[in-house]
Amino acid sequence: MPHLHPFQESFWAPTASNDYSIGYTVLHGKLEQSMAENKVIVDYIKQRINAEKSHAALLASIAAPTTPFENDIGGALKKCFEVVCAESQDSASEHTNRANNLNTTTLDPLVQFFNRYDRIITQTKKVVESQINQFNAACKVMEEAKLFYVNQCKTLLVVQPDYTDVKMGRTLQFPTRDHAWAWFTELFNEEEYTKEQAMNLLGNVTSDQENVIRSLLETQFLKQEDDKFIKQRDLIALDEPDSSAVSESKGFSGFLGRWGGQQQIKKEEILFGMVEADKAYQRSVAHAELVRTQTEQVLFVHYEEMESLELERIQTIKQAFISMAASLSNTIPRCKETFDNMMLYQETLKPDKDVQFIVEQYRTGQYCPKPILYENYFHSVAADQLFGVPLEEITRVQGAMVPQLITVGLSVIESDYQDGRDDKRLMRSVEKNVVWTASLPLDRVHAARAEINTSKPATHESLQKYDLLLIASLLRLYLLELPECLFTFELYEPFKLLYSNQNQDKDSRLMSISKLLATLPTANYHTVMALLGHFHKLVKQTTTDTQLTSSSLAKSFSYILMRPQVESRISIHEKHPQRLLYDLIENFDAIFTQESHYAQEKNSSRPSIVIPKEKEAVDPVIKKKSNSLDESSSSSNSSSASPSARTSTSSSNITRRSSILSTFMRSSQSTPTSSMKSKPPLIIPMPSSSTLFEDPDEIERSSESSMLTTPPHTSSSSMEPRHKSAQLDDSYMMEELASLDSFFEDED
Repeated sequence: MPHLHPFQESFWAPTASNDYSIGYTVLHGKLEQSMAENKVIVDYIKQRINAEKSHAALLASIAAPTTPFENDIGGALKKCFEVVCAESQDSASEHTNRANNLNTTTLDPLVQFFNRYDRIITQTKKVVESQINQFNAACKVMEEAKLFYVNQCKTLLVVQPDYTDVKMGRTLQFPTRDHAWAWFTELFNEEEYTKEQAMNLLGNVTSDQENVIRSLLETQFLKQEDDKFIKQRDLIALDEPDSSAVSESKGFSGFLGRWGGQQQIKKEEILFGMVEADKAYQRSVAHAELVRTQTEQVLFVHYEEMESLELERIQTIKQAFISMAASLSNTIPRCKETFDNMMLYQETLKPDKDVQFIVEQYRTGQYCPKPILYENYFHSVAADQLFGVPLEEITRVQGAMVPQLITVGLSVIESDYQDGRDDKRLMRSVEKNVVWTASLPLDRVHAARAEINTSKPATHESLQKYDLLLIASLLRLYLLELPECLFTFELYEPFKLLYSNQNQDKDSRLMSISKLLATLPTANYHTVMALLGHFHKLVKQTTTDTQLTSSSLAKSFSYILMRPQVESRISIHEKHPQRLLYDLIENFDAIFTQESHYAQEKNSSRPSIVIPKEKEAVDPVIKKKSNSLDESSSSSNSSSASPSARTSTSSSNITRRSSILSTFMRSSQSTPTSSMKSKPPLIIPMPSSSTLFEDPDEIERSSESSMLTTPPHTSSSSMEPRHKSAQLDDSYMMEELASLDSFFEDED
């Protein structure tokens, strides 16, 4: 969230992770050091007080012998000596008063605060560690439930291979039986139907009613009794077999009859076990996600409390030192110069600066949550949730280039900008530029997130019940929880290189930005354009200082939209993400041009070269991944799609595309943010004139095998079958690679 306290945005994992102990452990290590500092300060003041008391007692114990002066009554020397002796008594009294003042004004307040300091840290530490342990336990239960669910799915596919790619008649096709069951349950909303009624109902979605009804009877969705069709309530038929079925079973003589019946019972038992395991897995994911959000809320409160406590500690110590200097100055005026010097140093102590010093020295990472996703074995993760789903997947399922939450959310905010009649909305009492920079409590944002984090598309009606600050915070959290930042991790170093060139003029820099953005995937490119276009219009409509508004927006969103995959002490201080956003907001029309749109579209439809690595080609483990959750993610939610979208169609599987630029940067950079291990297989698109900073010599020196696939365009179908990417022959590959020389000619 924007404008967090320094501790709240500093003590997290250096990359998106659910390991909350990293920053928490570092912070409490520093707090333990603070507790040790408190003890040293108290011990010193106690020793100083004891020294003052001892010195006072020693001065008071000096007894001057007056016998030699008794005979010279009225002598001047005797009087002078008596004054000297009296000074020792006065000094003893001063040191006694100083010790008492130090004890009252310095030691007692410090001891009281330090005791409270230790007590608060000890108590809150137990609460936070208990919450973290609860989250870790929930994750462990979730992983066990997921493993059991996956094993049940694999077992089901062994005994019932036709569970997936279910066909109803010749035209209707579904990813799995439960998709088909959910869709037909919505279609058949009555309990009983005549054959004519069922035919008429199916006639609205298919012309193959007879075969569809036959398939519904075979899958036991419908049960025929006389001339009526009765809808079954559950996916698994739990009813006892009727008398006709029993008699038929008895009439089926021999071993094959008994074996067939046992096999059917076994299939139903396995199917029932898979469904129950799926439900248990869903419940465990929901519980783990709930505990995750609660843990983050507890940590936010804890970090804020620890920051306030540390600030109060430094202020209390500063005040104690000032009181100590005042006590010394008041009791011994001749030492006033020394004590004035002490006061000068106390004035230089700024508690907020010391807190910032702690952040700079000990910070571990900025807040970047990682949602726990429910991963169904048979269909896409986008079928069950919205937050944390990869951008390409959610746009493919929704059939749009920009996620509907972003589109609808921006539309609601913009409509409220223009509507001056609704004085009940929060927008009436705040400036426009505050909407995207204001901070809201995390628990409130998480509560709204839980309400909209479903497979149902976002609508104006579902978002208009929230105020604008909450809608903006939801969009910020959605972008922050994406598995990869909107500008992708691969463009972090190229933009850093671009902004490090001090000799480049503004026009050249904007052209380079436009070319780099054209290498983004389609969903990322259009989402960036929608969001930055909104910011550009907002800045132009704002009557306040435009530069200040652009700067505040750039500062607020720089980490959300562009960050390294792993945060380091170097990346913390890098400003090129903020400078990039400022340029995009101020020069939106100059960067997002028709030429850049054409270049991005050309990149997304560019043919691809696929060269499997040797080890992957022969490794049998790779083949086993065909039943993994990742590979099955291309199937999507069909229960919410239109009937036409459920008909049999075909599309290619989505594969993440990387540019030659990203490959070059990974192989040539040595900084922490660019040396991350890339995910196999390595993907290299064919070069185009819209990319930047690509060196053919670096590509020729690269010894890694590469794979190149064709990124698909978005599709509205939610049940498209998977198929393998087309492989190009070696001659075509060499012809395309030979075109690199002409590609790298200087366009300028």
